[in-house]
Amino acid sequence: MTDTAKPREKSSPGAKAGAGAAGAGSGTLLVLLANNLPDKSPWKSWLVLFAPTLSIAITISYGWARRSIEHYLDRRDLERLIRDAKGTLKEALENPNTSEEHRKQIRGELESLEMLLVKSNIDRLRVLSRSALEA
Repeated sequence: MTDTAKPREKSSPGAKAGAGAAGAGSGTLLVLLANNLPDKSPWKSWLVLFAPTLSIAITISYGWARRSIEHYLDRRDLERLIRDAKGTLKEALENPNTSEEHRKQIRGELESLEMLLVKSNIDRLRVLSRSALEA
């Protein structure tokens, strides 16, 4: 079974444009709402002043959320690929037609996959523990 999925592009121009559009759109909407308020409304000036801050906050939040989702999806893809590869290697090991020399190579590949998964989990633990200590 071959995997034909294309890897996701990181920080593509479209993603940055989407974040900017979301921020600009929210700021513009806030200014439009403020302009529809009566001139004597105390909220009008505050909403106009708050619009740029809202735009920046939404742009940053959008980018952070997108990176978090991409990281989660990449991690899920990696775990699926490793699981599929391990299944294929185990099937080859159980095949009675597999030579002993080939079995040694397969066991080595299986051990490499196990180490990759262990290192990936350790790296994730380090990142999480660093985040917890900083909080």
